[in-house]
Amino acid sequence: MGQKVHKHRMDFYYQSLVIYLLFFTAYVLFRGTIGESFKSLYNDPIFYILIIFIIIFLFIVIINTIRAPMIILMNDRIVFKNKFGSREVLFSDIINVKIGRRRKKDEEMTYRIIKLKLKHRRKQLRIRANDFERGGELISEFLKIKHPAAVN
Repeated sequence: MGQKVHKHRMDFYYQSLVIYLLFFTAYVLFRGTIGESFKSLYNDPIFYILIIFIIIFLFIVIINTIRAPMIILMNDRIVFKNKFGSREVLFSDIINVKIGRRRKKDEEMTYRIIKLKLKHRRKQLRIRANDFERGGELISEFLKIKHPAAVN
């Protein structure tokens, strides 16, 4: 298998932040030119709601950029790594691998959840495949882990 790295996807957060910023600027320009003046924006609740959304998404982008979570698949283990540390799970510690099914056959492999039952952990470890780059490839790698005899 070698070493395969799957980084956390950030495109949704970037796109959301850009959309909120564009809507915010359009709203401010519209309300400032069509309305009484820019001073009336301070009494507008939509102005504050947009600022709150922008701050929240900016905070999420900064936190996820700092954390930089990733999954590294090696020959005998899985490494869950971020900037602050890493956790290794050996294939021998995995009791069961469950992969959520697709609802429709036509769909791409979106929103599939990988559940790992480990020996020394009570709860299942959940991985949303769509949250990582090349989610379909990540699912196929976990299918290889689930059925190691099918690979040979």
